[in-house]
Amino acid sequence: MPQLIYVGHTENRIFGLSVNPYDKTRSSGGSSGGDGALVSIRCVPFAIGSDVGGSIRSPAAYCGIVGFKPTAMRSSY
Repeated sequence: MPQLIYVGHTENRIFGLSVNPYDKTRSSGGSSGGDGALVSIRCVPFAIGSDVGGSIRSPAAYCGIVGFKPTAMRSSY
């Protein structure tokens, strides 16, 4: 799977290519693209990850949902 959204898609050897749930000809984004697709179709309520270089926000935008960069004071320890 691509790290840090260096490429615009998510693919792995077990599950294959992660596609946009609303248009199978489009990508769901890189890095956390699979999570973005699952959240957008309500398969899971939310996903947690680190956002370095937009690796949460970009797939969220590809799939029509909101993703934000977790920073200090945004969530409790």
